[in-house]
Order: sequence, then C-alpha cells, then structure tokens
Amino acid sequence: MSTGPRRSRDTSSTSSVSSTRGRWAMRDRPGLAWLVLAVGVALAHSFVPESTWLMVHLVLLGALTHSALVWSTHFAQALLKSRSDLDPRRHQTERLVLLLVGTSLVLVGFPSGMEPLTVVGATAVSGAVLWHAYRLWRRLREALPGRFRTTVHYYLGAAACLVVGATLGATLARTEAEPWHGRLLVAHSMVMTLGWMGLTVHGTLLTLWPTMLRTRIDERAEDHARQALPLFGGTLAVILAGCLTGSRGITVAGLLAYLGTLVRWALVLVRTARRRRPHDIATVSVALALGWLVVAVVEVIVIVARTEGWQGADDAYGIVAATVAVGFAAQLLTGALSYLVPSVLGGGPSVVRAGQAWFGRFGAARLAVVNGGLLLGLLPVPPTVRLACVVLVLVALAAFVPLTFAAIRACAAARRALLANVAAKGPADAGGAPGTLHVLP
Repeated sequence: MSTGPRRSRDTSSTSSVSSTRGRWAMRDRPGLAWLVLAVGVALAHSFVPESTWLMVHLVLLGALTHSALVWSTHFAQALLKSRSDLDPRRHQTERLVLLLVGTSLVLVGFPSGMEPLTVVGATAVSGAVLWHAYRLWRRLREALPGRFRTTVHYYLGAAACLVVGATLGATLARTEAEPWHGRLLVAHSMVMTLGWMGLTVHGTLLTLWPTMLRTRIDERAEDHARQALPLFGGTLAVILAGCLTGSRGITVAGLLAYLGTLVRWALVLVRTARRRRPHDIATVSVALALGWLVVAVVEVIVIVARTEGWQGADDAYGIVAATVAVGFAAQLLTGALSYLVPSVLGGGPSVVRAGQAWFGRFGAARLAVVNGGLLLGLLPVPPTVRLACVVLVLVALAAFVPLTFAAIRACAAARRALLANVAAKGPADAGGAPGTLHVLP
C-alpha cells in the first residue's frame, strides 16, 4: 500500500490529458440527447404525464449530471497530472453507461408511478457518482502536491451531496402527505442544485473561468475557493437540518448564509472579468447562469419565508424549477460546452476557432430570447404571453443542438485541411501543433 503521493511520469500525465481528446460517443452524445428529449417533452407537455417534473429532470439529472461526471474527470486529469491508468477511458465509459441506465430508470419510474424502478434508478445513479468520487480520490492520493487541488475537493463534496439528494428524491417519490412532501421537496432540490450542481460548478470555474476569458487567474482565487468550501458545506447542512426538522426559520437562515458565501466566492470571478470582460456566447452564458442561480436562491428564500406552511412552498415551487432548469442549468451547460467541445476535439487554434464560430451564430439573439423570455414568463403576464415566451425560449435553447453538430463538422474539416497543409508544406508552416485545453497556472 502506498504511504504517500507518487510522482507521475511526464508521459503518463500527457496521456491522461490526451485520453479525453477527440470524439467519444459516451462523452458527447448523452448530454445532447437529454436536451433534445427535454425540448420534446416541453413541446408535447399536454400529452406527457408529470411533464414539468420530467422536463426539469431531463435537464438537471440527465444532461447536467452526465456533463458533471465527464468534465470533472477531465479537469481532475488536467490539474493533478495523474496517470491515465488510474481511470482509463473504458472505466469512464462503464460509469457513464451505469449513470445513463440509472437516469433512464428514474425518468421512467417516477412519472409512471413505479416506485421500485425509481429507487433502483436512484441507487444506480448514486453508484455511478460514488465510483466517480472514488476515482477522483485515487487521483488526489497519487498526485504530487500542487495548486488547485481544491477543485477536486469540491468535486468530492458534490458527489456526497448527490448521494444525499438522490436518497431524498427517492423518499420524496414515495411521500405524498404534507408537511413532509413540501419539506422533502425543498431539501431535495436545494441539496441537488446548490450541492451537487453548485459545488461542481464552483470548483470548475476556479480555473475554467479565466481560461475562457483568456486571462490569468486571480492570485487570491485558490485561497478564496479553499475558504469557501467548508462554508458551502456548512450552509447546506443548515438548510437540510431546517427542512428535515420543519423549521422554516433555520432553512431561511441557511439559505441566506449560502447566498452570502456564494457572493463572496463570486467576487474572485468578478475581479477576473474586470481584466477582460465576457465577450462571447460561452462566457456571457456562464455569467448569466450564475446570476440566475442567485435569483433561484432568493426565490426559495421568499417562498419558504412568506408562504404559510410547507404546503404553500410546494405549491409555489414551479417558479424555482423554471429558474434553475432554464436560467441556470441549461444556460450554464450550453455556455460551457460552447467553449469545451471545440477545445477537446483537438487540432490547434485554427480548428478551435472554426468550431467556436458556429457556437457564436446568432449568439446575442439567442441570449436575449432565453433570458428575456424567461424573465417575462416568470412575471404575472397573460397565459398567451407566457406560452409565447416558452416557445421562443425552447427554440433558442434547441438551436444549440444543430449548432453543436455543425461545430463538430467544422472542426473535423478544419483539422483535415490543417493535416493536408502539413503534408504539403511541412509542420513549420502548419500554424501550430494540435492544441489541448489549457488550465492557466
């Protein structure tokens, strides 16, 4: 048994990064498939049982959870420079298949009222994430001490939150009586949104945000992130305790403390953005998504504080679901992938630019429709106006899917052209070696 971290060989660290490059079906396709299904359910919601629940979970449990496993593994490899054999692609694919099966069972079991199917699915999802967490822990244990290990600590905390959130969700599916249904709903949604998704996002943006902006990382970023992690964990524990004990006051206090921690954490991102402002579809989408996360927390605070009892919180929760699913999750996912997909396909700067050009098509209009439509739809407007907003937002979000396929084709074409140029003129005239996704020191 190893008694301490071992030095990874340079060749191993290089292969660990390259192992996630190029096309990979289980990495690239399930997330898009879940988004397509979410749009389909939204369009046919009148004919689909539990359509609102299904739309939210197709985005959050389907697309975002899949992406969280894929990209947290990618960043752990890049930051820790660990050996590729600690978590080979075959094992990652097996985990993603287990996650896919578990998610499918949950998404079929709950709307159809098949509780055993829901429980089995939630167990499979938890198993896939625990397996993922174990592999991350192995990487930490084997890696040399270095900067940004805090990111992986965030991922481990997020994995623990998912297991708790999945347990609460499976219990919620079997609980209809009040006040427990409302209490479990708030607890489940907050642990999954602020814990599983929130901690994953907070840890990733420590390095991804300045990389997307193409500027240096703030010198205080790592210290702030390290100090914020126990505060995030503590506030989540307070929120959970408040919900389970039925104390709305404790729940609100925990939410306020979380909001303060979130604002403090975000100050580093703001300082980074002052050096170079968000300027493209990817960075602006991520910035707006974080803004909607703040809005969602405020909404929950108002609902829990002002409604009479947990039944009232349950009845008013639709506004939170829309804010989290569309404003935060969908926008965050499409923004991050607009940057990440061209970057990991490889081929050099010219190839990356070819892909990103497609993601930028009609970018300003898409952002305006999604955010303006969501804002208007949350206001007390006539039903016809709200329906028009929903349709426009869905169209704007759905445009991401064909643009992704077009971007991948553009990257492939640019790469072929680059290789042809290399063959004709030699590497010195090719415009640079194939690139990787760099995490700035």
